[in-house]
Formats: sequence, structure tokens, C-alpha cells
Amino acid sequence: MALKTALFPLFLTGCFWATTKSEGEGMRRDITTLQGQMSSKQKELDTEIAQLKSVLDDATKLLKRNSADLGADVDGLRSDIRTANGLVTAVNNSVNDMKTAFDKYRKDNDARLDALEQRVAQIESGKPSANSSPDDLWRLGTQAFEAARYNDAIEIFKRLVQTYPTHARADDAQYFRGQSYTNLKDWDKAIGAYQQLVEKYPDSDLADDGLYFAALAAQELKNCTEARTYLGLIKTKYPKSNVTKQASDLDATIKKDLKNKAKCSS
Repeated sequence: MALKTALFPLFLTGCFWATTKSEGEGMRRDITTLQGQMSSKQKELDTEIAQLKSVLDDATKLLKRNSADLGADVDGLRSDIRTANGLVTAVNNSVNDMKTAFDKYRKDNDARLDALEQRVAQIESGKPSANSSPDDLWRLGTQAFEAARYNDAIEIFKRLVQTYPTHARADDAQYFRGQSYTNLKDWDKAIGAYQQLVEKYPDSDLADDGLYFAALAAQELKNCTEARTYLGLIKTKYPKSNVTKQASDLDATIKKDLKNKAKCSS
């Protein structure tokens, strides 16, 4: 439960992953590959249909030849006709099966292409789409946070928490909503965000950090009694917290300022 400061933009390599231009280019390569595969499948289908048509032509010629040769053995002629009819039926069935299979293949790949196009557009815009997954929201939110677009980060993290409250990143998203408000110096909303973190995700590794930053925000508002309450909760609820020393030092400072109206109004 290490302290994560909000006073400067964060550049993380493990917890955060930044969406880069290369990811969008990679997706575009995937789209090109899929389009190439579809084109290749279409050529294969055309080749096989041409071969089947050739067989059909041969069967048709056989029918015509045998029909013209009235002097031939009647039983042999009938057998040849049955064989030719069977070939025609088989060819038609094969063509229909191939067309059905290719239509399904094309439909599936069109769906994949659409999804990739949406992902590329989302990445390039930096904004979530209507179908953004929780991982997409986390990635876009952290990207906005690291770029100091805190208002965007607040909305993206809010959507993640509200839409996917049980996701593994939901508590992190709630914490960084508070961090975004802190960086905007919107102390009241920062406190509200940290309180929601502790209430919704009391077992989060970031809950104690949230209480510490809630105390800092309350101190900025000169609500010293409230600030000390948050610091006290760290001691009682999270006795093994890594911010225990910082919390104790801040509590001692606020305690000295309680009678100073310029620093503490309550």
C-alpha cells in the first residue's frame, strides 16, 4: 500500500501502459492482413468454381454426345446420363456450399475489421467509444491523466467505476479520480472521491493512500478536525500502511495549528 503522490504527473511502466501511435499502426497492419486474406480466399473460391464449371461443361457435352448417338446401347446411354446428372448435381451442391462458407468467412472478417477500425479511431481520438471495454477505459483514463487532461481522466475513470464496479481496476480508477481532482485543486470533490474509494473498496491497496490525500485536501480547506479524522482512520483501519509515518507527521503538524485561525477554521 505504497503512497502514490498526485502533486506531479505520473509516468508509470507497470501499473499504467500508455497507448502509443505504434499500437494504432499495428492495428492498421492487422486490418491490411485481414483484407489480404479475404482477397486470397475470394481468388481461391473463383478458381474452384471455374474448375467445377469445367466439370459441368464436360458433363453437358457428354449428355449431348450420348443423346446424338441414338444407335448406342440404350442401357449404356441411360447409365451415362445418370452419371452426368449426378456430376451436375454434385457441382451445383459444391458451388453452393463454397459460397455459403465464404459468405460466413467474409461476414466474420468484416466484423473483425469493424472492431479494429473502431479501436484505431478510439486510440487516435483519446476518447472512449460506446463499446469501450474496462481495459480500454483504464488505458484511456491513464493516458489522459499522464497528459494532465484531468477533466477527461475524471469522466473516463467515473465511467469505468460505474459501468464495471467489480473490475480489477475499478478501485484504481476511483483513486485516480481523486488524484485528478487533487491536481485540479478541487479539494471538496477530491475528498468525496477518496471517501467513495474507502467506502466501496475498503480492502484496496490504495484505500489508505486515499485517506491520506483526503486529509491533505481537508487541510487545504482549513478543516483540520476533519483532516485529523482521516489520519486517525489510517492508524485504526490500516495499521500496516506504508503511509503511517507521513500520516503521523501530518497529524502532528495539524494538531499544532488547531488554534491558528489562519490555518484551521474547524
